Amino acid sequence: NVFHGKVNSIATIKGEDVTFVRFDDDTEKKRVLKNGVFKETDQKMFDITGKRKYNIHMLDPSNIRDESFGVVSDDCRQITWRGEEYGVMFAMEWIDEAQTEALKVAAENDKDPADAPPNHYTLRPGHVGKLVFISGAPGFGKSTTARRMMEKEGFVYYEGDCFITQRNPYLPLAENSAIDALFTARSLKGVPKERRIGINNAMKEWMKFMKGEEDYNLEDFYSMMCEDILKERKRVGGDWVVAQAVPTRKLRELIKSKLGSDLVFVVLNLDRDQHQERLRPRTESFGEDLTNAWMKLKYEPAEENEENAVDMIITREMELDDVVAQIMTKVN
Repeated sequence: NVFHGKVNSIATIKGEDVTFVRFDDDTEKKRVLKNGVFKETDQKMFDITGKRKYNIHMLDPSNIRDESFGVVSDDCRQITWRGEEYGVMFAMEWIDEAQTEALKVAAENDKDPADAPPNHYTLRPGHVGKLVFISGAPGFGKSTTARRMMEKEGFVYYEGDCFITQRNPYLPLAENSAIDALFTARSLKGVPKERRIGINNAMKEWMKFMKGEEDYNLEDFYSMMCEDILKERKRVGGDWVVAQAVPTRKLRELIKSKLGSDLVFVVLNLDRDQHQERLRPRTESFGEDLTNAWMKLKYEPAEENEENAVDMIITREMELDDVVAQIMTKVN
């Protein structure tokens, strides 16, 4: 299974039954395939495959909303898929058993240890400094700002989304975009079973939030992530900046209670048109439906009476260094 140019799982097909095994966490997912002639392909799928109709369908039997339609290539070596709910595209390529084993070995060798992820910082165990947590909706510039604080101000940059995806949270210095850096982060090995189960449960809660449901519960997830931040901050030391989209004030208060009184939350905000422009480049990877869904998500701004939290409006005139400079005035 290939997404964003990277193999992330192996699928074994027996008849109509499919079993996906992810490289990053070894979890299994069951799906059911059906061949046939289905609905018309969209323009992008037609441009890739040359086919006007989807000819294969994949369904999660435990969740009928999780379905994808695909096109099998003429040589039957590849299936190009589009997820039905958010329109995310991915591909499956047929390989033999020897290639499968080689991919598994390569994936395992490409993992970093979860108990002490390597990084490019000079370790200063026990010497903890400033702690900034940058939040806001997808596309508001959390990771880009955090990485600039790493480059310009010498902060240790911990990417919260890597905790969710079980990857090394210390994204290195690079010329690529923040979103590309997330895709290329190395997976972790030796992630405790309790943490893996907790993250899988949290993903279900995130899906509730994505769908606009109000009964989601992310407290256990953020408690786990805070435990990891505390452990790593003590191990690595230095000034820290964490980037991750925290939806509500209630969850920000939980995080502050876990990470301590020296934590400063910076909640980024953009106007709708600017937000839409920033999300447009992500349509290529995630699809228009998903980026449109991100536009509708509700993230609570920091309030005037909220302790150790700042709501920062990002205007079109502001350069990235201007944003960093404003944050630094809040934490110095």
